[in-house]
Amino acid sequence: MKATRLFLLLSVVNVFGQQITVLDSLTYNPIPFVHVYDGSKGVVANQDGAFYWGVPETGDSLSISCLGYASKTISFSQIRDTIYMTTKAVELQPIIVNNRSLTGSEIIDSILSNTQKNYGFGLFSSEVFVFKHDSYDIDKMDIEIEKSTIDELDQNFVDEILNQLPKQEQYRSYTKSKLLGGNHTESYKLEVLKAAKLKDSMMVDAYDSMEETLNGILKKKVKKDSYFKIKSGPLLSIKVNNNTIEAVDTVTQKKEALTPERFAKGELSFLKSVQQNTFDEEGKWLLPFLTKTSKYTFINTGIVYDFSSPAYKISFTSNGKKRYNGYLLVDIYDFGVYKIVYRSNLHESRIKLFGFFYEERLNNKEYVFIKNPFNNYRLYNVTQEKQMTLGIKRPIKIIEKNKVVKGKNRQNLLSMNVHYRLKDIANRRIYFNSITPISSQKLEEFEPEHQIVPTDFYSRDAIGRYIPDFPLN
Repeated sequence: MKATRLFLLLSVVNVFGQQITVLDSLTYNPIPFVHVYDGSKGVVANQDGAFYWGVPETGDSLSISCLGYASKTISFSQIRDTIYMTTKAVELQPIIVNNRSLTGSEIIDSILSNTQKNYGFGLFSSEVFVFKHDSYDIDKMDIEIEKSTIDELDQNFVDEILNQLPKQEQYRSYTKSKLLGGNHTESYKLEVLKAAKLKDSMMVDAYDSMEETLNGILKKKVKKDSYFKIKSGPLLSIKVNNNTIEAVDTVTQKKEALTPERFAKGELSFLKSVQQNTFDEEGKWLLPFLTKTSKYTFINTGIVYDFSSPAYKISFTSNGKKRYNGYLLVDIYDFGVYKIVYRSNLHESRIKLFGFFYEERLNNKEYVFIKNPFNNYRLYNVTQEKQMTLGIKRPIKIIEKNKVVKGKNRQNLLSMNVHYRLKDIANRRIYFNSITPISSQKLEEFEPEHQIVPTDFYSRDAIGRYIPDFPLN
């Protein structure tokens, strides 16, 4: 998180700007996620209450707002490196109804009835930061050679390769983009501004070495016009020609080089799914515990102070074994949900068939909404951790056949039993910053420039020292 906060600060800095910190006027503690707006553009302070502001292009003042605090307007001439905000006086009317506390179900009903007025569904422009971290762990990797007509590909060689194969791998990436669009519009547009991937150079070298060794063996033993058939029992057959999969169960697959257009398209699809899986086109919640409320039990556990703002904490769990459990933080004044944390009780999906196994679990997902000067909540942060387990326990045959050999065209055979199990922990962190309302004309006029593909960085230097994070300059 420390690196994330630093990256967010550095990404919005203007060379002519200044760092400003927002503090509580009584406690002098930093106020996180303050929304700052000058009439045409806005930024969000980080969780340490800090933001950067450049030379103003329009207007003469800043509007500052945050849950639990009185909004204020301050002229540019009065801005210093510290701004103080005063907490709102807590009104008790929403807390007591007929001399009793609201139940969890009553608060959920109020959330749903106030959604349309609480959340902003208009067109917007935003900077978006996406952090991805995948951690792979090979739990099982056994290959037993049954038959091999290539002398070099024997059990000893396979065992040596498996011993060299890294059992754990990590991949990290970040992307900074400009996103324009609105809830459930098909006209979302995205321009990638920065992108990078972090790789472990020692693992890259290990894989390159293994690939070079295998290619050397195959170059000597495999004929020029050969192709491979991979079989696993009577149900799976794959044809491989010139290192490209031509057909898998009659479906053609083509691997294309990564281009700026394809990379931007993938990022846009990912971000659209985040936006469109939260609300539908009519502005109604799509999260399962807010759409099928009868299938969940909601409990009002009392009032808590999160981000220095009083909120109802509503815990929930599904009435069945599957689905989700977690909690909501709900503003006591307008019943706006500004934080959602939940996880799946069991797996979200599972396949176990013919020696193949796949399972997916949601370990944790968190939404944070902030309130802008227009009194609307907007999505600011989504954090997610998913766990995927993939396994295979099947016999596999790799058969070399040749296109020009007449009659029995089988050249070589490698038959083996494979027992493989991989676990992937996928973490995703998304931040929407500088959230600004825009017109449909501005959205229509925006033409993204696609010039960026990820830059590769390496997590170890030339002598093997570990580099813990991305270079930020």
